[in-house]
Amino acid sequence: MKKGKSSTLLAAMCLFVLSLIISGCGKNTASTEASSNGYPKMTIKFAHVVAEDDPKGQMAEKFKEVVEDKSDGNITVKVYPNGQLYGDDNELQALQSNNVQIIAPQTTKLAGFDESMELFDIPFLFKDEDNLYEFEDSEIGKDLLKKLEGDGIKGLAFWPNGFKHITNSEREIKEPSDLKGLKIRTHGGEILNDSYKQFGAASTKIAFNDVYQALQLGTIDGQENNLTNIKSQSYDEVQGYLSLTNHTRTEYGLVANKGWWDDLNDQTKKLLSDAVDEATKKGRELAKKESEEALKEIEAAGKMKVHKMTEEEHDKFVQILQPVIDKWSKKMDPEIIENILDMQK
Repeated sequence: MKKGKSSTLLAAMCLFVLSLIISGCGKNTASTEASSNGYPKMTIKFAHVVAEDDPKGQMAEKFKEVVEDKSDGNITVKVYPNGQLYGDDNELQALQSNNVQIIAPQTTKLAGFDESMELFDIPFLFKDEDNLYEFEDSEIGKDLLKKLEGDGIKGLAFWPNGFKHITNSEREIKEPSDLKGLKIRTHGGEILNDSYKQFGAASTKIAFNDVYQALQLGTIDGQENNLTNIKSQSYDEVQGYLSLTNHTRTEYGLVANKGWWDDLNDQTKKLLSDAVDEATKKGRELAKKESEEALKEIEAAGKMKVHKMTEEEHDKFVQILQPVIDKWSKKMDPEIIENILDMQK
């Protein structure tokens, strides 16, 4: 080989090696390379659709606080409240595409992946909050979250959303027959439709932000919701009666992109899991406190007549809804339903 060609080849090889070095230096390896304390330098996007001061919003902020503090700032959590990044209609697709790493939709929105996620809508399935949380913290509760993994979703926890109660503008609800002929707004779904059909009432789905106006105009007679929402949405201005039924409950499912989660090192997974636990604890305390405060404020305002159901009245509701309970319990994972019922014994 001639000297000129040899020099040219050598120069070309040097340029090639140099380009590889430059390329490697410019590559973003923050999400895979651990820092000196074992945590990767990375940003986690956490999107949700409620306000920052809502219990779910406060749980998200608690998660952020714990993660950033215990990782010494190596991990940044960017929380996007109020649907700023994604809304109810597209957050699940964004999660599966890893455009956002964590979301917290209502569990009913996860029922498309596994029908058992809708079990919280089965009326009177849970005796009380203690029974509910015992299930959520149990291995069988964790098994329910694992059912999402085949669709690329990692279930992290259930977050509280409060038991639901019924308000209306027509009459006091003391027994099932009092609901006959009423049109009640729900978040939708066949279980709730079946439940209100048993009462001789109609269940209709209306966007949350449109409920107040629909009540005001008389488009609907009433709605079901937790006490915090009933108070914060000022439903007592357009509703005359509140019945404390505790008939159903829709939890939030805190979920992450599974592929992203699986790529994290064990130390980071533990940190995030610990942060989830702390946020969940805070949320449960908040949900209880805010529900109690909301009821006191509603009663003090005196705009709605509040009826607290007796045990006998409760039993009447359970009895008339038994066909709905039986029908939908059979559609869910029988082992999960059986375990929930065993916890009540």
